[in-house]
Amino acid sequence: MVLRIDEDEISEPWMLRLKECQNEIAALNPHPYYLAAYRQQEYSYWQRIPRWIYLDVLERKPRNCLDIGCAYGTLLLYVKKLSNCDAYGTDFIDKYLSPAVVAKYNLHFCLNNIELDAFPWSYCYDSIIFTEVLEHLNFYAVPTLEKIGGLLSENGKLYLSTPDAAQWGKTTKYYSSYKAMPMPSAALRSQVVDDHVWQFSQDELFDVIRAAGLEILRFDFAPGSPNQHFNLTLRKGTR
Repeated sequence: MVLRIDEDEISEPWMLRLKECQNEIAALNPHPYYLAAYRQQEYSYWQRIPRWIYLDVLERKPRNCLDIGCAYGTLLLYVKKLSNCDAYGTDFIDKYLSPAVVAKYNLHFCLNNIELDAFPWSYCYDSIIFTEVLEHLNFYAVPTLEKIGGLLSENGKLYLSTPDAAQWGKTTKYYSSYKAMPMPSAALRSQVVDDHVWQFSQDELFDVIRAAGLEILRFDFAPGSPNQHFNLTLRKGTR
């Protein structure tokens, strides 16, 4: 797969910094899959988000940032390099983020299941990244999105990406609809799977965002690999 980058983006400052982050992660003892495939794919999933982050950092540098489901850490490192903020990452698997990256950039990392576990740090965050995670949620999405919204600072921004079911197709292996998914429950922890449990349509995505008390500031599509993904900037709603 060839990474699709718009010609007018290649020399943009934010793109240069993003590529710097990818090069750094590739050099610092990465998980083999990052080198084999994911480095070439990831930008296509959240293509609009790095520029949005850059514009928001220019307007107001975040004091801290949080990446939920940070995987290899590209966007977490990107925000750290742009703003020199305190950077926190969580994932429910610890095999992706290189300890060498954590040590070099003084990142804070913790294993955490955002749906079921108490959150490990008692802060509110100016920037929260939640890319390519929503489709992996094992439970009805609204309580988890409400939980994430509660971690935002007063003027904080939440950056979200997820596959578009209109192109990727519905995933009915586990549930017939996203509303049929159970509420988060520790009693069901043993049944948690690492899979695309539900891929959202645009209407479904907007429904859970509104129900969680979040407001859409930006909305666009990224080309994906091979099909498109939703990209959004969210903030706390005014209700």
